[in-house]
Amino acid sequence: MTSDLVFVDTNVFLYARDDRYPGKQQAAGHWLATLARRDALMVSPQVIGEIHNAILRGKIDMDAEAMRLMAVELQAFSHGATDLDLITQAWTIRKETAFQWWDSVILASAIQAGCRYLLSEDYQHGRTVRGTTILNPFIVGPEAVMTEH
Repeated sequence: MTSDLVFVDTNVFLYARDDRYPGKQQAAGHWLATLARRDALMVSPQVIGEIHNAILRGKIDMDAEAMRLMAVELQAFSHGATDLDLITQAWTIRKETAFQWWDSVILASAIQAGCRYLLSEDYQHGRTVRGTTILNPFIVGPEAVMTEH
């Protein structure tokens, strides 16, 4: 089985836990299970923080202990930190793409981690920036980019 690393944005994790959108919940869950099983999942500490923020603000119904356990599980897939090099790269990406600031930081994190794909509904599906291709998980499934060998 070959896998290219896939950086997963916050919204995918939130949809996987949100039963108000069953189609998106199913698609996000399928992506996350496939990526974890193939050891192709990548996140940043920023994504883990954004998940906490959304849960603490009540966007997703989850108790504090479940949130903590989810964060512990995601730490195994976390890479890098928001340091000055990442901020510099994010500014350059923002100028090149006109993406919003935090989206540029996420994309810079994916690029810095060597991810071939960034999984998010917040960007332009199919666009490639510095070798990282953006995929909308609600347009395409993991089978489209991951192959068995």
